[in-house]
Amino acid sequence: MTWELVPRVFCILCIQHGLSFSYSLQPPRSHISDTISSNLNAATNDNGIVIEGGDKDDDALPEIPILPTLRNDEETTTKFIPPVFTNMTKEEANFIKSTLMTNFMFQSLSDKTLDKLVLAFEKIEYKKGTVITTQGDKNIDYFYVIDKGECDVTVDGKTLPYPYGTLSEGNMFGELAMLYNVPRKATVSAKSDTITLFRVDRKTFRYFLDRQQPQEIDDVKEELKDIDSAIDKIAGVYSRYSGDIVKQYKPKRSWLWRRWTGTILQRQYKVALLQMIITASIGILVRRSSTVKWPIGSVPDQSNLIISKMIAFSKHWHYLQGITTFILTFFLSQAYSHWREMYNAARKIQGRLNDVNFLLTSIATRDDNGDYTPEAEKVLDNVSSYTRLFHAFLWSKFATKNFGMLGSARGQSRMLSRGLMTQAEFNALQAIDQTAGAPNACLQWVAIRALKGTEDGGLKHDVSIIHVLFSKISELRGTYAGIGDIIAGRMPLAYTHIVQILVDIFLATAPIALYAELGIWAPLSVGILTLFYSGLLDLAKIFLDPLDNDDFCDESINMDIGVLIREGNAGSTRWKSAAQILPF
Repeated sequence: MTWELVPRVFCILCIQHGLSFSYSLQPPRSHISDTISSNLNAATNDNGIVIEGGDKDDDALPEIPILPTLRNDEETTTKFIPPVFTNMTKEEANFIKSTLMTNFMFQSLSDKTLDKLVLAFEKIEYKKGTVITTQGDKNIDYFYVIDKGECDVTVDGKTLPYPYGTLSEGNMFGELAMLYNVPRKATVSAKSDTITLFRVDRKTFRYFLDRQQPQEIDDVKEELKDIDSAIDKIAGVYSRYSGDIVKQYKPKRSWLWRRWTGTILQRQYKVALLQMIITASIGILVRRSSTVKWPIGSVPDQSNLIISKMIAFSKHWHYLQGITTFILTFFLSQAYSHWREMYNAARKIQGRLNDVNFLLTSIATRDDNGDYTPEAEKVLDNVSSYTRLFHAFLWSKFATKNFGMLGSARGQSRMLSRGLMTQAEFNALQAIDQTAGAPNACLQWVAIRALKGTEDGGLKHDVSIIHVLFSKISELRGTYAGIGDIIAGRMPLAYTHIVQILVDIFLATAPIALYAELGIWAPLSVGILTLFYSGLLDLAKIFLDPLDNDDFCDESINMDIGVLIREGNAGSTRWKSAAQILPF
């Protein structure tokens, strides 16, 4: 045994006997941020392995026993030993820390714990085309932060549309598979000639994340799941109707008869069957209580006392049927008008966003070769980004059930992590008065950036085009503001209330009224009436909730707002690409 090992052996003996002892081999950290260095009280060996935990306070990591080892990824005792990479520069450490701080998963970590996590990141480079993570892979090794270069994101073999299919500097990926212990959701590959990333292994990631309270971790996981679900709907990872904003149909009779999923029949058949059972039960009770029996397949004997009273009741019921039919069909017509108004407003907003990008592209400055000038490229890219953010935040304000979380601070933080906004855009949104609203801020950015573009040479100063541009922006603002009015005025409570009561009474009394007239055929008739009257009422309610906020129906009638946003995103870059090459 050499003398160098004596302190280590002695330390092991102390630990085994429950003694408190501290031994530190601290390498120089001249390249590491002074703040991070001061927070890190952990010794490492020449292989970058932590020898000892930090101070015994709330922020320090657990005390870690000292055992000789040569591998960073092995557990040396029952307690995990996170790695430390001491060749990290101050700039790299600060970059990783500032990037992690934009992700709400890490924002509740103490400063000391976050600094220690930063030093556990390993730097790595990949060449163009290298697959970094593979969709469906269950071997989840690392969480990544992109330092330099870009990556492509593909799902089911298809590259997601810009910007959802591109990850660049400051973006993160791979954390979801680690957090939920599920296979990778997407394939990420190097797009640039060379890409530089920082990565942290699975054990270290979970080790530091578990420094938070269990309830806090559960809350983060649940909220992250909702936010990513909303982003995936926008990105096209998931679509309700195969990429259509509403479920499409074929007019052929046989095709329509074969439909079941997403129809009113699917929604109402249980209620109709219950009504049929009730009607059959009433028929059995009436027949058993009558002294005079009539053939089962014939109309009940109207001379029977009970039947005669039911006949008198059915006359009044038929009056109710007429009133119910008229009011219900009118109610359905008004509800569809509301649905159509919302659809038209959504399409109008989409159209005005296209107009803005179209007009700006037409006055973008070009060089002698007909290519966009650098200033024009910048202003067009800025405005397209602002219009995408405006569209997403607009619907997060109104389609609250599926997209509301995107407008929150955590939602915006996650959008930054996934490359859907820049750091500057994120910082601006966090700094504004929240009562101003993210959609309003983004729309103002569009207008102001267009004006600045005429000053810095990115756009030609064409007075007529600028006038039209601002009229389109104003129209866009008015249409967007009107969506809240459409939702608020969809239908008065008193109207919906009376229609609901009218239909319920009509259907509840149908078994009594129809048995006296139809006998054994009454259950079938009542079932059909229930299917259509109750179905039409539910259809009207669904039309009154075009954005699917009421959680009333998950079938195929509500609009897929994710498709609407995705189509708008495509329009934000369409016109720039279309005019990239000119034939003159």
